[in-house]
Amino acid sequence: MNRLVSFRILSLLVVLTSALMISACNQTEPKTAVDTDFKETMSDLTSLQSISLTESNKQIIRETFDSVKVLQDKLQNHPSPTWVVDKEDVKISLSEFVLARINRDLIFALNQVKEIPSDAALLKDMVITQLTANYARQSGVVVTPKEVSEEIEFQKAALDEADPNDDNHRLILYIMENRIRISGKTEEEFWNSAEVYEDYETSLYNSRLIANILSDESTKGMDSYYELQEKLFNDFQKKHSIQAPDFNELLQSAS
Repeated sequence: MNRLVSFRILSLLVVLTSALMISACNQTEPKTAVDTDFKETMSDLTSLQSISLTESNKQIIRETFDSVKVLQDKLQNHPSPTWVVDKEDVKISLSEFVLARINRDLIFALNQVKEIPSDAALLKDMVITQLTANYARQSGVVVTPKEVSEEIEFQKAALDEADPNDDNHRLILYIMENRIRISGKTEEEFWNSAEVYEDYETSLYNSRLIANILSDESTKGMDSYYELQEKLFNDFQKKHSIQAPDFNELLQSAS
């Protein structure tokens, strides 16, 4: 498998969590977070390419997704609000936040990263991801349904082409196997779901916005992208108060 496919296989992580998204269309390791600490920590995610599927890692992955499934099932009848953020331009459900939070911990655990960003930083990044995609749409960036479908098909094909003798490819296959397992859907239903479509659509909008900024000689490259995201978030915060759920309290009340 060539280098392009290897990098784009990693973009399957967009399905796991929008907050730790690796672009499907860019090999320059774009980062969607603007916090300095978070941007620095994101660079550790590229080392996922060197992680193998050991029995220990299999257990971590399996138990992580089991915990997501248990918690999400309990949240269906949870008295707390369904939405963490429910605004016209940003919508993040409690279930989505739980998935992002636990998957974030999984990725950092596999990379043996000790210092994990706060839940507030995670929620901020999730909000920024949606705000940036909205900005791209409003700025004239076009992503067609056909292009989204083609990207999803590419990712499915990349999985099919993964080398079963390559430890890292086996790791990613195992992650996706467990992600699909807890969805309660068949593999085909999962890839055809609105959730997957929206994640890849958002990824493409953000990737193309990055490409536009990088191609504009009047900008400061990725610094301009980060500055734009920070402004979008600050403007959003002036209008809306957001707060990450207390995850420990959430676990206790759901038990």
